[in-house]
Amino acid sequence: MDQATVSAVGKYAAILHEKGYLKSGYVAAKEEDGILITNPDADFCNVSEQSLTFVNDKNIESLEGNFRAAAVILLCAIRQSKDVAAAAIVDSDSILEYSSKRKPLKPILDDMAQVCGITVKCATKNVAAEIIPTLSGLRNACLMPDAGALVTGRTLEEVYTCTLVLDKACNAELLAYGKGGTKSMSMLNALLEHVVYKMKYSKTNLKQQEEVEGNAKKEEEKEQRASAVVTEQEIQVANDIKAAGLRMLDEKLVQGTWGNIAVKLDDKFMLATPSGIDYILLKPEQMAKVDMDTLEWTGTDKATSEKGMHAVLLKKEGIGATMHSHPFYGCILAAMGMPMPVPEKYRDVLGDEIPCAAAALPGTKKLIKNVESTIGDAPACFLAHHGVIARGKDLEDAFKIYRALEDACRDFLLEGREDKGEEQSAVEE
Repeated sequence: MDQATVSAVGKYAAILHEKGYLKSGYVAAKEEDGILITNPDADFCNVSEQSLTFVNDKNIESLEGNFRAAAVILLCAIRQSKDVAAAAIVDSDSILEYSSKRKPLKPILDDMAQVCGITVKCATKNVAAEIIPTLSGLRNACLMPDAGALVTGRTLEEVYTCTLVLDKACNAELLAYGKGGTKSMSMLNALLEHVVYKMKYSKTNLKQQEEVEGNAKKEEEKEQRASAVVTEQEIQVANDIKAAGLRMLDEKLVQGTWGNIAVKLDDKFMLATPSGIDYILLKPEQMAKVDMDTLEWTGTDKATSEKGMHAVLLKKEGIGATMHSHPFYGCILAAMGMPMPVPEKYRDVLGDEIPCAAAALPGTKKLIKNVESTIGDAPACFLAHHGVIARGKDLEDAFKIYRALEDACRDFLLEGREDKGEEQSAVEE
């Protein structure tokens, strides 16, 4: 067995299990002419060679029962596309519950369309002949009735990300029920989101991940750009942004590379996070310096595609920092596409209502216009099908607002549910 593959399967099996996404499922990765798959009795927290089985066409018939069925599904899933090198059968509580409805998931969130596919279909039976065809047509996941879901990716990191987004979408459908329900984005926009993400946005983070894991392919050196972080003020702000990004990750307010932060330097310039780089991998000197009027940027890495949205909010007097991401509960409100009456305990920080800007593709002038015309005097705003953005006098104030907003969204969605405590603990574990 290839030790790098063994290590990677062990790492992501542990992460998926810790997050509650993997209970009695399986994790698999491509190796030579077959796959390495976790055994039925594998301890997901301590996967070793003894916890894995190499499966290919020659030995798959020797497997028995559910293990053989799972191995066939995962082997076929990894072979169905040259871009797929990893897959998993995941079974979080919410994915299991939604899979029992035997209904497809429509595109309700940008990140779902980008990572999972234009829709997530549900197979009619839990056999490879029924499951694999549901992955066709720009899809990386499919639901398995009463058994969870099959997710695929170019790497195990992508399998994890796909699982995280799928779980959030299932929760959105379950928690929004009785509160107005979710709204589907247009299929055309879902298609555009998926294609652009695969062709462009995800490649930056994929390359970063490969470099960290020592698997990066040799390429011609790209043009070297000078860092825009030069003055003492810029260095301090860059470090503060990095710390805020890590804090957002730690408090589960951001997922992977899907978030960006900007801080006003003066009346003309802001410092912003670059596009598509994980906060853990991000270096302070990679922050981009952006002209808030022209949106031209300087630095080692391209400024976030959402720079225009940050700039229009930072131009307002008294606003010094903005934060945007796709947090769990906030995204459910964004999927519902409606303003939220703020629960009383949060009104001192958030006001009476958080508005929702109309849907538009990320990074577009239309989205900027929608946010600017909708947010009014509110400290934050939902972005339909997308996420949330918050603003404050400085980073600490913006973070306080962001934290309060996510907690308020949670309380709003769980209000009146008999299983409120169980729902909350299941998500936060």
